[in-house]
Amino acid sequence: MEVKHWQHPAETITFLTENNEETSTIQIFTDGSKSEQEVRAGVAIFKSGTHIKGLKYKINKRCTNYQAEQLAILRALEYTETLQTEGKKANIYTDTPMTLDSLKISKFTTFIIE
Repeated sequence: MEVKHWQHPAETITFLTENNEETSTIQIFTDGSKSEQEVRAGVAIFKSGTHIKGLKYKINKRCTNYQAEQLAILRALEYTETLQTEGKKANIYTDTPMTLDSLKISKFTTFIIE
């Protein structure tokens, strides 16, 4: 399925809290970073607790940490589409509150989130 055919995250995601039990077989950890020299995005993907893929991206230094984090999530989701697993349910772990807010509330989206 191409990315353009995905439903908006605000319609399809559930946010984990400390009381939620993890139920997916795919776990995705994302991070974005920005320094004076560069902007980078990184992803670690696990399937049933085993690390299966690491993704790293160096992006234009005019981008923000927020955009790097969004890109990391997008690339991780694109990669999980290629995995042979039942249900394609994944938990994504990110540390950027702005990214989480943009996923929760559709009016705060950017083109990467869309």
